[in-house]
Amino acid sequence: MIMMGIDFTYLSDNYGTWGIVIGVIVFIITSMIKSDAIIKLFAKLSDGVIEWFIKKRTSEDYHNVHESDILNHDIFNYIDFWIYSKVPTYKFSTEYRTIIFRRYLTIYLRCYKKGLQEFVKSGEYKKMDQSELWKNFLSMTNIIVRDYEIESKERGIPDIVINKMKAKNNDTIQLTIDLISNVSNSQFYESDDNLLKVYSILNIILSVLENTISNSEVVCNSINGQLSGLTTFDGGKEIKEP
Repeated sequence: MIMMGIDFTYLSDNYGTWGIVIGVIVFIITSMIKSDAIIKLFAKLSDGVIEWFIKKRTSEDYHNVHESDILNHDIFNYIDFWIYSKVPTYKFSTEYRTIIFRRYLTIYLRCYKKGLQEFVKSGEYKKMDQSELWKNFLSMTNIIVRDYEIESKERGIPDIVINKMKAKNNDTIQLTIDLISNVSNSQFYESDDNLLKVYSILNIILSVLENTISNSEVVCNSINGQLSGLTTFDGGKEIKEP
């Protein structure tokens, strides 16, 4: 008897009872791996790792935060480092895709830097209550997403790249929004002028940017025939796929 590639008769004849037991175990494991429920579980575990990483950044004790810590937050140094040092050295699967994804990531990071700097430099967050702080960060996030998607289109980034990156980021963005809401409404992050809350929220967004950059290659590799053809972009050419 053969089930899912496992010959139980052969196992029984050659290994006896233990052969059957091993065969059953392999059958169960194989069935589980192919199960939609298990696939969804692994996806959920992956999301959980991201959530744990982001929450870790907000759980540290930063109760001595000053306004200068907000204005000079690490997120701005990291964005500059990525734009000028890391992204220009990224290599993707083809010359064309390397140019496209470098351009996209640069636009993405610059829009985030611009939106965040305008927000923190205004100082308006100091007078906001919990609800206002949450709504303003939500509005800022929506504006940033809108801006980098519009600019990406204007700069010639193919729709498939924009849409694939958007799909990859959607779950993380929703998680970010939930965490920002939690920080905004938490007594743990209470401080003068909302400094601790804003500092912690910037930590969350920094983790999101890191996640987007690290996943860009995965998104690139998930694009199969949609960029086929002798498409050129700033001197790069996408070789037609067989």
